[in-house]
Amino acid sequence: MTTGTADRVVVVVFDGLRPDMIAGRMPVLEAFGQSGVVFTGARSVFPSVTRVATSSIGSGHWPRMHGIVGNSMHQPQVIQGRALDTSGFEHLTLAREAWGRVVAPQTLGEALAAAGRKMAVVHSGSSGSAYLCNPEVTANKGHWTFSIHGTGHTQTPDAVDNAQNLHGPLPKGGTPKHDQLAYATEVALTSLTSADGPDVLVVWLCEPDSTWHSNGLGSDEANAVLASADAAFSRILDAATQGPRGTSTAVMAVSDHGQITTTGLFEIEALLREDGFDARVRPETDTAIALTLGNSGELRCLRDEATIAPELAKWLMQRPEIGMVFARDDLLPIVAGAFPLSLVNLDHARAPSLFYVMSSDTGPDRLGLPGRGLMTGGVAVGGGMHGGLNRHEMATVLHLRLPGGPAGVRDDQPCALPDIAPTILDLLGLPKGAMSGHPLTLDGSLSAIEVDRQTASSGNFEQMLERRRTAGDWVLDHGGRA
Repeated sequence: MTTGTADRVVVVVFDGLRPDMIAGRMPVLEAFGQSGVVFTGARSVFPSVTRVATSSIGSGHWPRMHGIVGNSMHQPQVIQGRALDTSGFEHLTLAREAWGRVVAPQTLGEALAAAGRKMAVVHSGSSGSAYLCNPEVTANKGHWTFSIHGTGHTQTPDAVDNAQNLHGPLPKGGTPKHDQLAYATEVALTSLTSADGPDVLVVWLCEPDSTWHSNGLGSDEANAVLASADAAFSRILDAATQGPRGTSTAVMAVSDHGQITTTGLFEIEALLREDGFDARVRPETDTAIALTLGNSGELRCLRDEATIAPELAKWLMQRPEIGMVFARDDLLPIVAGAFPLSLVNLDHARAPSLFYVMSSDTGPDRLGLPGRGLMTGGVAVGGGMHGGLNRHEMATVLHLRLPGGPAGVRDDQPCALPDIAPTILDLLGLPKGAMSGHPLTLDGSLSAIEVDRQTASSGNFEQMLERRRTAGDWVLDHGGRA
């Protein structure tokens, strides 16, 4: 077991990084994996998008508990005329006013604060993702969150002011985000070398996600930014393992999801409207269906749900471009062929009527990289995207190196993002409390891996979902049209 083996935990998140893109591109991260444990069975949550993933990392729960059910989700009681955009600090502030708490269960930050431990977040991605790493940060004594977007994009603006006093003005926008990586690294190094540094430091690197979206996986720009991310990790790793706390510091390298290459655009809003469905990305007062776009998305019936949902699901299943269809559990009796949202841990009160996943496969893209699929919007065709259940969207990086711990281990135990927070607490000798996830084990005591394959069909439509587990919760492995 890992219990109490560390006095400090440093977590470095590479947004969007696929495990199969490390070798030959990121030598420091590759060597780090060889010096510790690589969890080859690590997977994301569904939908495999950043803020759903962030909330699972920050809370130790599946979406059914933390309630962030999409990067964008229509919540008319919070904001009307468009989806609630969880990437934005302002929208999450509105959500907090409406809901009281954005993430209902106790979070990692709160569990640490209750034990008198400090947590800091250095974030170079969206301000919404920074917020969700430690949503109750202001109530947790000694905690802070730095956002690369400035003082108006974090609940602890002093962290940004302090960074600018030490390191100068914040970098400007633009992709690839080499400057953002470099600046976040400097902020992280200051924290690691501080005599009053945090017990848990989360450093969120915004790449390669941003560049894969804009320039594509395998592009020259993508390879260059992977090198920058690797260089940032090298400096953070050195600082984390040196100094008075270095010999008692555990380091985790993780990613929140993978990406696949987009091969075509499915104009879902226009096609739905052509076939008589009153569906809009930006719903008006009397709109019947609100939807979101991406490799997957929600379809939320704003009225006449019992009448509209069955026909809407049937329309989806008749389109070959659609790979999977999920329905809220109470709608299953009238939505034949759909999977229940509970099957993918998405059955929260904020969940939509239906959720679709675009068709994808593991075939080679234009550069020979495996993983390609359709989308309904978000990037230019040929750019990287995520959100579905393709193997290369779901597979995540999870490497762990402990003080005096095992090296050269490849562990295939099924595990997922909700297991990260309980593992951090376990490393520090703290209980996981009511978290849904489980601490990762390193003592070889696991039982045999169970594999569960679910299918659902209606007419010519058939879909499958495969899950794995050793004990406890099922981990989503992959799914698609059968």
